[in-house]
Amino acid sequence: TPFTIWGSGTPLRQFIYSLDLAELTVWVMREYHSPDPITLSVDESAEVPIKDVALAVAKAMKFEGEVVFDTTKADGQFKKTACNKKLRSYRPDYKFISMEEGIQKSVDWFLANYETARK
Repeated sequence: TPFTIWGSGTPLRQFIYSLDLAELTVWVMREYHSPDPITLSVDESAEVPIKDVALAVAKAMKFEGEVVFDTTKADGQFKKTACNKKLRSYRPDYKFISMEEGIQKSVDWFLANYETARK
């Protein structure tokens, strides 16, 4: 069975690893005292094509089948960029987990917990 992705895979998206988001959420609750909202997101330069994400998932899962981009389905909006300038003003040295590493860690967890995860 092929791994089918809807659209061409060219639209860009930002992905944040769940533990990065959790860590930043705790930081906001403890240290961020402004009433103004703050966006918890990776840098704009970390935007990646959906195709790269799909291929990273296939690689992490050791999927050897065919990866198909179904261009009969709509791509949706090309970019949905979130600006994290305010976050960077408070946390300029925060190092986000890369998309590839985050996917690998997520897949490793899923495989290790498959029997109890979402059953």
